[in-house]
Amino acid sequence: MNTLAILLAAGKGTRMRSDLAKVLHPFAGEPLVLHPLRAAREFGVARSIVVVGHQGADVKALVQARLPASAGWAIGFAVQAEQNGTGHAVMCALPELEAGFDGAVLILSGDVPLLRAQTLQALADACRGSAAGISLASFRAADPTGYGRIVRDANHRCVAIREHKDASPAEREINECNAGVYCVRAEHLRRELPQLGADNAAGEIYLTDLIALRARAGAVAVVEVQADEVAGVNTPEQLIELEARGRARGWIS
Repeated sequence: MNTLAILLAAGKGTRMRSDLAKVLHPFAGEPLVLHPLRAAREFGVARSIVVVGHQGADVKALVQARLPASAGWAIGFAVQAEQNGTGHAVMCALPELEAGFDGAVLILSGDVPLLRAQTLQALADACRGSAAGISLASFRAADPTGYGRIVRDANHRCVAIREHKDASPAEREINECNAGVYCVRAEHLRRELPQLGADNAAGEIYLTDLIALRARAGAVAVVEVQADEVAGVNTPEQLIELEARGRARGWIS
């Protein structure tokens, strides 16, 4: 199954307390945005689409300069002019998919620098074997506050992701959390993303709502990974701490 990648990199990152776009902050000697792109290239993705917004021209110029097109590797760009949620960000990228592309799409975040190629391989394999045509990464959190929760039915099948703001008290007790990394067949993105609404506490279009839609068609595959690998960077303190943990694990030098 051919696989492309969409990388979400449009946010400002106000908690970084900097005028610099979050994905341009250095991590282990390289801007954050380059790390998941390199993982996608190592996995074997031939093309990635980077969704830019805040300081989009700077992000685009940096990516083009540091990861130039080469044989078997190309990068396209899409613009999310108004940040209206992760579902909206992916919709902004869909016009950049080739009209006849019927493979799978990895959806990544630009602020998750320790993501590894082998995890992307596991997600692609799981998507291929999923009746729902979708897979996602999860992790266990000692304190899941703020994270989307993986909701499972009585047969332990993933049937939804509930964002923290919208979760019931019982759902907030769940410690299996959404990592924000997915692999989805392109046909489902084209057909079902337009069905997503913004009837939630944030008033945004959640990509996570796609899980409940696809769960009606079959089993959604879940790949559990180590929390550090899918940890996002939101503050300068988190960036320093995550870089130290990555070095301790030998994932970065």
